Amino acid sequence: MAAHGFKLHGFGFKILGLERVGHLLASADSAAWSSHARRRPPLPGHTHKNCANCIDYALNWRQRVINAIPTHHQMLLTNRSAA
Repeated sequence: MAAHGFKLHGFGFKILGLERVGHLLASADSAAWSSHARRRPPLPGHTHKNCANCIDYALNWRQRVINAIPTHHQMLLTNRSAA
């Protein structure tokens, strides 16, 4: 469908899925970061119970996802974000 110009969204996409087909998506989302944070202590210096709703944790997770995407696909992600 992406080859025919459809802008695809990946609902609940995992990092492995993004590594494989993320370049075909216009966007993706996942609640994995929040679930992961809910089961762990807060980041150092954070006073909340956990980081399930924490921007710092979310941004750290985002960087982890970007680092997992092959470099030649990251350029597509960066260009789409800027638009």
